[in-house]
Amino acid sequence: MAYDDANADLEIAAVDKLDPADAAVIGDGLRAYYVDQAGFYDFRPLAVFVRDRQTGNIIGGLHGRSEFGLVYVAWFFLPEDRRRVGIGSRVLAMAEEEGRRRGCTRIALTTLSIEAPGFYRKQGYEVEATIDCEPPDLTRYYMMKKL
Repeated sequence: MAYDDANADLEIAAVDKLDPADAAVIGDGLRAYYVDQAGFYDFRPLAVFVRDRQTGNIIGGLHGRSEFGLVYVAWFFLPEDRRRVGIGSRVLAMAEEEGRRRGCTRIALTTLSIEAPGFYRKQGYEVEATIDCEPPDLTRYYMMKKL
């Protein structure tokens, strides 16, 4: 892209610490754009937490969002000793049900080959795309399920 005098007053920088006020400029601008273009914006956070009943502490769960008919799972974690005993399936099913309640028709997520693509396939998710990552032999799976 050619540099021109119209942009001489701009500084463009990559950062690794996100100031909430700076992020709000982007979020607010995008929200206004969606409302202008689509006529609405229905973003809502979504989380399903697993809590230790004795301590009251959160030990795992998932969080993401719903918008435009899609649930997106951004993060999903369970401690190693709580895996393969049905908790993950229950957490995911609760997120899916909440998505349906919100009017969503699909749920999407990403997972790495060292994480849980097999688990998600067992839950009815299909691989929509894959991307090779680093180090070699590490793959990111983009997965989706119709609700």
